[in-house]
Amino acid sequence: MYLTACKKNISDNIIQLVPESATPVITSIFPSTAYGGDTITAHGKNLSGDISHIEMRVNNKAARIISAAADSIRALVPFNAGSGAVEVSINGVNYDGPQFSYTRKVIVTTIAGTGNIGTADGPGLSASFYCPWGITADLNGDLFIADCYNRLIRKFSASDSSVSTYSIPTLLNGKYFYSPNNIALDVATHNLYVTDFNRHVMRMTPSGNATVIYEDSMALAGIAVSPDGKNLFISNNTLGTIVKMNIDGSNASIFTTGLVTPRNIIFDNSGQMYVASYPSSVYAIAANGKATPSANDPSFQGWEIAKDTSGNFYLADHFSNVIRMIDSKGNVSVIAGSGAASDIDGIGLQASFNGPQGLTIDSHGNLYVTTYNYQTNGGNKVRKITFE
Repeated sequence: MYLTACKKNISDNIIQLVPESATPVITSIFPSTAYGGDTITAHGKNLSGDISHIEMRVNNKAARIISAAADSIRALVPFNAGSGAVEVSINGVNYDGPQFSYTRKVIVTTIAGTGNIGTADGPGLSASFYCPWGITADLNGDLFIADCYNRLIRKFSASDSSVSTYSIPTLLNGKYFYSPNNIALDVATHNLYVTDFNRHVMRMTPSGNATVIYEDSMALAGIAVSPDGKNLFISNNTLGTIVKMNIDGSNASIFTTGLVTPRNIIFDNSGQMYVASYPSSVYAIAANGKATPSANDPSFQGWEIAKDTSGNFYLADHFSNVIRMIDSKGNVSVIAGSGAASDIDGIGLQASFNGPQGLTIDSHGNLYVTTYNYQTNGGNKVRKITFE
C-alpha cells in the first residue's frame, strides 16, 4: 500500500496545499522482474507527461525514460542495476515505488581455442591447447593459463585477443617441473607462481625465466599470492593442508590443517582467503589459519572457485558441465550451462561447457573458464562469462 500526502507549493510567499488526490503515486511496476536493457513500466496516477521533468531510478541507478504519461512511465532497466526499489522524481520531488527484481543476463563466449589438441599460437580462436587448467588475470585483462598436458604457460592478450607461449625447460635449477596445474600472479612484479600437482612450485618472471622455488610432498594443488605480495599459500590435495611461505619459497610452514582435498585458493577484494574443499564447497581461512565453512553447494563436483565484489561465489562444476553460483545469502543456482558436454556459446543455461575446470575472475567481474574433457580429450578452450 502506497500512502499519499499533501504537499506545500511555495510561490511568491503564498503557501498552497496540493490536494492529496493530486499527489503522484506509483502503484506497480511491470514486469517486476527483467534483464538489463529491458523495458519496464511504472504505473500510477498524477504522473507527468513531460520527460524533461522526470527522472527514474532502479535500485538507485538512473534509468533512461522512453515515454511518459499521467498514468505511466516507460524506461529501460540499467545494466547491472541489481534488485531494489523503483523511484521516480518529478520536478525534483521523489516518489517511492515497489521493489524490482533484476535478472542478470549471463553471456558465455569462447575467446581462445579451436577445441583441437595443439600448441598453435596466434589469434585466440585459432590457437590450440591440451588440457588448459589453472587460469589467472592481471589488471590489464591479460590471462595466463597453465596448459597442463602441453607443459606450457600460455598468455591471452586482452589488447589483440592473441595467444602466445612461455616454454618450461625440462630441468629448472636442476629440478624437474612436471605438468603445470594451478597458477597465481603477483600483480606488483608480474611474476607467475605455478604448481605441478606433484611436488614443485615454479616462479616465472615476465621475461619467461623459470625457477623451482619450493619442493614438498605431492600433490601440490592450489596456489595464491597474498594481497600484500609477501607470501605464497599452497594447498596440498593429499595431506589436506595449506602451507604458508615467503614469496621466494623460503620459511615454509603449515598454515591450515584438517581439510579434505583442498584445491584452489583465492583472496577476495577485502583480503579474506578462501579455499575450495570437501565436504563444504568453500572454506574461509582466518588470519591464524583456522578453516571455517563459508558456503556450501552439495551438488558441486569440481575444483575451482571465484568470488565477486558482491559476495557471490562461482564454482566450475567439472562433472556436471555447468557453472554454479552461491549468492551472498547462501542460495545455490546454476547460472550457465545446459549440462551437455560441449563448448557452445549462448545465454545462461542455453550455453554449455565441455568439462569446466580452471576458473578466475577479473577486476571487472568477468569470469574466465578453461575446459577439458578427460574422457573424450575435448574442450581445450578458454571461455568468458560476462554479466548484464
